[in-house]
Amino acid sequence: MKVLYIAGVGRSGSTLLERMLGAVPGAVNTGELNAIFSRVSQQDQRCGCGEPFSECPFWREVGAEAFGGWEAVTHRMSRLQPRVIRQRHVPRLVTGIQPAGYRAELEEYLEVHRRLYEAIAAVSGADVLVDASKSTAQLFALQRIDGLDLRVVNLVRDARGVANSWNKSGIVKPQSRDGDLMGTYAPHRLALLWAALQLECGVLRASAPYSTRVRYEDLVAQPRPTLERALTALGLPPGPGDLDHVGERSVRLTASHGVAGSRTRFTDGRIELSVDDAWRSTLPSGARRVVTAMTLPLLLGYGYVGRPRPAVDRLVS
Repeated sequence: MKVLYIAGVGRSGSTLLERMLGAVPGAVNTGELNAIFSRVSQQDQRCGCGEPFSECPFWREVGAEAFGGWEAVTHRMSRLQPRVIRQRHVPRLVTGIQPAGYRAELEEYLEVHRRLYEAIAAVSGADVLVDASKSTAQLFALQRIDGLDLRVVNLVRDARGVANSWNKSGIVKPQSRDGDLMGTYAPHRLALLWAALQLECGVLRASAPYSTRVRYEDLVAQPRPTLERALTALGLPPGPGDLDHVGERSVRLTASHGVAGSRTRFTDGRIELSVDDAWRSTLPSGARRVVTAMTLPLLLGYGYVGRPRPAVDRLVS
């Protein structure tokens, strides 16, 4: 059971990448599985197919296959997850030095996720599952599941673009049925989070048998060669026709059963791709300087500073 796990910071284009990978023959995109107990099932959020989670035939079958129904595990898991999957617990997950009580709860949490992955594979018939959870703490935990073939995709976007997106307020979650708003982060806090998570992604990539890094800016500017390189690095080189849904500057997507994520979850058909770098004009200059200074070493390493920008249109994707 191969799982392509997209790790990184939210608002970096993970929903788009997940759906592009999930459209490859033999793969299925699942959305952000780390949200399935804490938000998706409890709030009965909309699935990518448009149906409420409780009414989606795919997820109803997955829940029955894995647990005999979602009600058997949702309440327990929604309480367990914030106790075991936290950024402050990453040292415990890495070293394995854990109090007995924590270890028992972690094992319970991981057993549920093993059964969830297996049920998705059984119901979908896919050989490759694409999980866009992004959380590095979740991924450090999942590495402890015996027999799970985890392949890591570190998705990275310019920290200033991510800060600009998280600085926006009043945006309704597209999957919410109650008008819930998406969260916000002050730019300086986002810069710290971005840098910390990217360093953790480096550790995770080093420990994975197959891993790659994808820049959001490359994905939308040159989607086909970017996906070809990523899949090859992940040990899954695409065959003839596997990327027929990807054009030179566009992608064709059909509705899927991914959960959570951005508004791209509900966009189908031919999608024209272009880089969103609105931060250059909308992120306040003071915040832009702070984010740049706090993340400069990584911005340099990823090629966001000190090299020419690609000659592509800079529009909102």
